[in-house]
Amino acid sequence: MARPRTRDRDLPPRMYRKNGAYYYVTHQNKWIRLSDNLEEAKRRWVEIEAPCRLPTQGMLAVFNRYAVEVLPKKSKSTRDEQNRQIKLLEAAFGDFRPDEIKPLHIAQYLDTRAEQGGAVSGNREKALLSHVFTQAMRWGIIDTNPCRGVTRNRERPRDRYVEDGELARFLEFCRTLKHGMLADRKGKPPVMTEGKAYAGNLMSGEVVATALEIAYLAAQRQQDVLQLTLDSIREDGLFIQQLKGKDRKPVKVLVGWAPRLSEAVGRAQKLSRPKGSRYLFVSSRTGQPYTPSGFKSLVQKIQRAWESAGNERFHFHDVRAKGTTDLLDQGVDAKNTTGHANDAIVHAVYDRRAVRKGVAVK
Repeated sequence: MARPRTRDRDLPPRMYRKNGAYYYVTHQNKWIRLSDNLEEAKRRWVEIEAPCRLPTQGMLAVFNRYAVEVLPKKSKSTRDEQNRQIKLLEAAFGDFRPDEIKPLHIAQYLDTRAEQGGAVSGNREKALLSHVFTQAMRWGIIDTNPCRGVTRNRERPRDRYVEDGELARFLEFCRTLKHGMLADRKGKPPVMTEGKAYAGNLMSGEVVATALEIAYLAAQRQQDVLQLTLDSIREDGLFIQQLKGKDRKPVKVLVGWAPRLSEAVGRAQKLSRPKGSRYLFVSSRTGQPYTPSGFKSLVQKIQRAWESAGNERFHFHDVRAKGTTDLLDQGVDAKNTTGHANDAIVHAVYDRRAVRKGVAVK
């Protein structure tokens, strides 16, 4: 009698989970135990099912080898995002052999994603697919990368600029949020339960306001602000190690003190944190540093409440762009603060000036 199988759609073909462990099930219904750990189980699966030495083994095998050998070297946020992207790519290309995929197929994928309203997402997925093919070339599976030469979908750089007054009002809004004031996922104000106390301010509102203000004043990414510790506060400035990948050397930036940045960091030091914790921003619910996804969810809740109060929403990323733009307006070499290697990304992505001001030659 065949044994009952628990099949997770996210698992590779012929891999099943039973009694807390992962198994490979052969065509003869023989169950081969792989591991209790999913990553180790996938690695063993590659050894059995998909050594990926021949193009005839299919793209699904290539995607799984990439997930096992390449993704673990990337940062957690990148792994999470690219795991989601790989599922879309598997659905589109999983039944192909690597040598069957042509530039036309890549272009058709981009067109389909654009028709679905995901033109920009399609570009990111194509970039990942291109890297998968680059690895496949290194593994000796194919000789050429069919993504090369295929034009990306057109992208319009984001140009949202958060004005000074708007940012000030949002920070005040965060700091005066009361319990029960956050909007639900549909943007509707919550129903206030009669007799329930809503007098106290939300501590998470102060956390978001302070983190966002530091991100603006130091022109840094959300994930790098969330990694700040008490040791980041030095006499000569705020020391930031930008995390851009597991195997990449961190970019180290020292942002010199200015009055408002000093005040914002001082507020962060006063936030509640468990005894012994060195992180500036700690979740009151878990007692641990905020994860990027957890903090993003909190910011979105507050943004929904902000919108329901009649205001225009903006992204956390827009605040870093505002900081970069304001530095450029001051005539400062912004990349020394943002940590970028050159001015190309600074001007293409972060410069939100509606009008650039210059001077006459004479």
